[in-house]
Amino acid sequence: MSSSPLVVLVPPLLMPSVGLLPLKKRLEWAGHQTRLFRYPSYRQDIPANATRLARYLNTLGQDTLDVVTYSMGGILLRWAVNHCEPIPALRRVVMIGPPNQGAWLSSRLDKALGPLYPMAIGAAAKQLRSGSDGLCAGAGLLPRQTKLGIIAGGRSNNTGYNFFIPGDNDRILTPEETKLDGMSDWILIRAAHGPMIFGAETAHLVRRFLATGRFARERAPQHSPSHLTPTAGSVG
Repeated sequence: MSSSPLVVLVPPLLMPSVGLLPLKKRLEWAGHQTRLFRYPSYRQDIPANATRLARYLNTLGQDTLDVVTYSMGGILLRWAVNHCEPIPALRRVVMIGPPNQGAWLSSRLDKALGPLYPMAIGAAAKQLRSGSDGLCAGAGLLPRQTKLGIIAGGRSNNTGYNFFIPGDNDRILTPEETKLDGMSDWILIRAAHGPMIFGAETAHLVRRFLATGRFARERAPQHSPSHLTPTAGSVG
């Protein structure tokens, strides 16, 4: 059994918590103890559900936790850390497809649909807008001692999965919208927002970060003899 802290998984807006079961099982096969947080994502907004999350984390009786979030789950964690009751120390956090800077798509849908938008998507929908219109950008940072790894999806090109969103995107977010000050590592994988949570690559990256605090293995420095050192313009 792993000696690492308990891992709590936090689902996104509109996805039943069972959607994280494949990732939960993969983590358990790797030796992690896990718990799955459940919350009414459609009926209640981000601050209300973040309060639920903070209380839940405190009921686990742990001094230290690892947390894996998917999409809006990352915003709940940031809000819980900065605006709710004190929670156990966070050792390592992996955010999968988080709208850390808010979502341009959410802002556009809100303008297009007006009051129908939260009715269709949920109470938190308007809070996922970009900038000062939403809560994402101002949810606060994770503690300085916490190692944060972020997995973003996209196609590494100028169109992404959704032609309606300018630039590369995972159908919901651009890679830049996932980034957060203080992150320890960030990686872009070829995946759309929905399928990425079920992929073996995502699970592998989550396991790697929880184990090492990085997505890639550290390479030992290679010291080449001076006469073999590549020069500017050489092919390596």
